[in-house]
Amino acid sequence: MADAAALAHSTQAPTPRVVLDSNIWVDILIFDDAVARPICAALEAGRLDAIISPACREELRRVLDYPQFARYAVDAQAALAWVDRVTRSVADPEDAARVQGEAFVPRCKDRDDQKFLALADAADVAYLVSKDRAVLKLKRRMAKYCDVAVLPPKQFVALVQLENTPPAAIPNQA
Repeated sequence: MADAAALAHSTQAPTPRVVLDSNIWVDILIFDDAVARPICAALEAGRLDAIISPACREELRRVLDYPQFARYAVDAQAALAWVDRVTRSVADPEDAARVQGEAFVPRCKDRDDQKFLALADAADVAYLVSKDRAVLKLKRRMAKYCDVAVLPPKQFVALVQLENTPPAAIPNQA
């Protein structure tokens, strides 16, 4: 007879692989946004395979230092340490070896956002979560050419069924 734990494990859905745009990290790390809380909790619980690259992490580091966020008194070092703990870092796509037959990555109007699209494609993620209009505008093309679903956070939480993930501690605390 099969072990019950092994059977339960074999029927569980695979951990969704995802890239989070900087605006989602800001919602988690600075604003404790209600829509992003299930994503935060899922990251903490290991229910998401979040991918980040050095370029995306560097952008987040810069964003956390923006003067308009100073009033939130976020411990940027603690926040980035938490991000490092709940993500898997991969090489920047432009540094990765290119292979023949590589997918076409649509061009974003905002060049600063191109790194998230390229990372989502190169890391073979299922989802790119963003609130950025320029990124969301590429939803159909990313699905067609890269097989990546580009979703706003509320839609992602519902689709991946993260609503019932127990809350996690706010990650910007030391």
